[in-house]
Amino acid sequence: MTVLLFAILLAINLGAWCYLTLANPLKVSEQTATKLTFIIRPKVFLGVGIFFSQLFVLFLFASIVFTPITQLVCNRYPNNISISNIDLSAGQNTLTGMCKLTENYWFGLEKSEVLVSELLEAKLETEMQTDSQVKPQYLYKILLVTDKDSFAFPDRTYPKFRLEELQSIVLRINKFLKTPTENNLAVILDDTFMGYIVVRFTVFCGILALLVASPGLFITCNLNKETNTVKLSHYRWFGTLGKTVFQYSLNEITDVKLERIDTSIDEYFFRVILVLESGENLPLTPNYTSNYINGDSIVRVNKDFLELK
Repeated sequence: MTVLLFAILLAINLGAWCYLTLANPLKVSEQTATKLTFIIRPKVFLGVGIFFSQLFVLFLFASIVFTPITQLVCNRYPNNISISNIDLSAGQNTLTGMCKLTENYWFGLEKSEVLVSELLEAKLETEMQTDSQVKPQYLYKILLVTDKDSFAFPDRTYPKFRLEELQSIVLRINKFLKTPTENNLAVILDDTFMGYIVVRFTVFCGILALLVASPGLFITCNLNKETNTVKLSHYRWFGTLGKTVFQYSLNEITDVKLERIDTSIDEYFFRVILVLESGENLPLTPNYTSNYINGDSIVRVNKDFLELK
């Protein structure tokens, strides 16, 4: 799963970089002898939106692999019963000295199941971390100790506000181990609330990626020699909030060219304009860009269709 996540993030970053540096914002959707329809896409907004989408992928992955429920079930059994034939459900009381530790995904799907024999004790381990102000921060986790090894229950640390709950679980486990008359123990550590926080961040990052990509201005241009019209449609948010449509006669177009402005840093910026008979300059690209090649390709497509020199 980790390798898959890394591959997806690498693909997103490469895709965003290639889109921002190499992609042509012009997309021709229809081109015949009498009709030309193309879309000019907001390359920067879409590229940055693709880049931010990796946050969505990260939190989506975390939501999928997160285990909100960890359960420890212990039972006692007579020494003459074979452990291999034991049903470790919490409802049986013929078992002794054997525990089952399970981790569950969302909706009760089981992630892992570990049989724990010869459980000796449970203890609370404290980890200390320091922040930038050298202020200590304490994190806690439960360790299950056997005669051969020890392992976490579950394999994550918890902040101080969960300390009382963890202490209660440790006391319950140790009480069971020291009280032979108790036949069953079922302990659940519920991290569902933490999982909901991860899910909320996933939704937030998905919305953020859309919010970054959607405000970019899309321009659809439809040139039609049969009706002798050119229609320009401007819209944002992928057209969900409506479009603004401008219509002119093809006869009004006298030229299609790159408008250039100079900057103080000896660099030129361009945008494509339709020059009308009235002298009005009608922008085909909403913003100036330093990419001459993309602008020139838009000019050539329009000039070839309109048969302008």
